[in-house]
Amino acid sequence: MTAAEILFPGTLHMNELSVVRVDLTAPPLSRIAEAILPELSKNFERASAEVVQCPNLTLSPFNLFSEGLSGDENVFDIGDLVNVVPAMKREKIYDMKDLKKIIASDPLHVIGPCAGPYPSIGVDSENVVRVKMTAAGDCIENRSKTFTMNESTGECVHVSMPDDETRFSLMANFFTCNGQTGKVLKIVCEVRKGPLSFTACVQEALAKSFGSEIIALGGVMFVEKGKAKVHVFKPNLAKKPLQSEQDFEKIMIHFIEVTPPSVGLGCIVSYDPGLNLRPHHFHMYTDHNNQGGHYHNDTEPETIKYTGYFSVAKNLFKVDQTHCDA
Repeated sequence: MTAAEILFPGTLHMNELSVVRVDLTAPPLSRIAEAILPELSKNFERASAEVVQCPNLTLSPFNLFSEGLSGDENVFDIGDLVNVVPAMKREKIYDMKDLKKIIASDPLHVIGPCAGPYPSIGVDSENVVRVKMTAAGDCIENRSKTFTMNESTGECVHVSMPDDETRFSLMANFFTCNGQTGKVLKIVCEVRKGPLSFTACVQEALAKSFGSEIIALGGVMFVEKGKAKVHVFKPNLAKKPLQSEQDFEKIMIHFIEVTPPSVGLGCIVSYDPGLNLRPHHFHMYTDHNNQGGHYHNDTEPETIKYTGYFSVAKNLFKVDQTHCDA
């Protein structure tokens, strides 16, 4: 047992926390593709959006447990940024096995970003989740990776999660499904000419096209060319409360560049109906040099090439909502 586990032994049970379910009416993928293309073209020299059969995501560079992104598609927004700013809420330890108490998917494939399991890692970290579970929980496969910073060298350090470590801290944005093959939305963007990141651009395009209609996408983002800008947590985090998200960026995180090919997993939500939802959140990873972290943008706009494959969620769940004035 680590020292962190002694200090923070408890794990919250999601089924005992506030859970808000929003049933979504997903428009056809073809309608989404047609609607977002004009906005994508404003930010990238070359952009396309179309409906295709999902490629086999068990293959490199994705290396997921699921071939596809279809079957009982859901997006989970767990926790809030207020769990981080102004101070880390160490008691916010969750377990993704509890997702089975909210939905009955079998098998349950979970992908997406979260903060790493502080009790077992001992430092704050960025986690990119690739997990497969049965409904009964008697079989768990885990290819999740956590990323942090080596304080001496400033280099990215990764830890592969064992099958039985399904905890995470602070906040998460997960896409879940049965992992079936099916049709997906394919978005390709090359040569960034505007300021928006790939995920921010897709989110803004959805927001402008669909207004207060909630469109929630989950899936994978492949960076074939160009470096991605990500952050990892610094080991020596600030002891004093932070005043803003700007303080968070200056004091608590360390930026690095991830070399291609790299993959991002996460969710994009077009509209927040007052649940403190994150509009877009992706974590990156590589299997060739074990780099990764929280995605911000790219650093080589003249060569960047993104390819995304997304499914549309039928339900959105907000778990453990914390109001900003709490």
